Amino acid sequence: MNNKALTLIELLVVLAIVAMLAAVALPNFLEAQTRAKVSSAKSNLRTISTGIEAYRIDNNGYPPARGVLPDDPFGILADYQLAPLTNPIAYIGKDAFRDPFGAVRSRSLLVLAASASADHGRDSDFPFPELPNPNRSFLYFHYPSFSALTNNPAINVQGAATISLGPDRQDSFGAFAPFGVSAMPPLAPRAGIYHPVDTLYDPTNGTTSEGDIPCFSGQPARSDLP
Repeated sequence: MNNKALTLIELLVVLAIVAMLAAVALPNFLEAQTRAKVSSAKSNLRTISTGIEAYRIDNNGYPPARGVLPDDPFGILADYQLAPLTNPIAYIGKDAFRDPFGAVRSRSLLVLAASASADHGRDSDFPFPELPNPNRSFLYFHYPSFSALTNNPAINVQGAATISLGPDRQDSFGAFAPFGVSAMPPLAPRAGIYHPVDTLYDPTNGTTSEGDIPCFSGQPARSDLP
């Protein structure tokens, strides 16, 4: 009598082969997915940059930023701050504001969080605050507004930055990349950021490397800043 069923040993061999194939294929799939998201983020950032420059020409300045309660208290979410690019004149579509990597935490709020904790008598080592971001928006920094918000005159220049969080899904202070070390927030080293170069995403270090994907407008887009 012929028994065509698989033996336990044969079944284990098949499972081992499937597991090895999955171990090889899954990292390649995830890397391809990350590369696609990076390309999408860069494309949307270029679209936003074009819209921002068109707005500047028509309005003699970049879109200012202000806090919007409850979802954007610090005035740095692009879908709120760049609403003038969609209405009444549609420079770009609303879909361009969506960051493929979303937003989990904002390290750039660390200074504000530390100040707030001191005001309330708490330890400034408490975790970074979660930034409400229901629409998974890019971050937008209007430098004159952000300079006043953070009391940092070194970044008070005419211009703006739109930031994708990159694969690490955290704000890595990419808005400070065009400026010198002295312009970095004093508490940035506690987030592992020691130099403006550290704020930028570099795929040569691996597609899941830390750092932001920025797009600069105005003075910060120039290469002669310190």
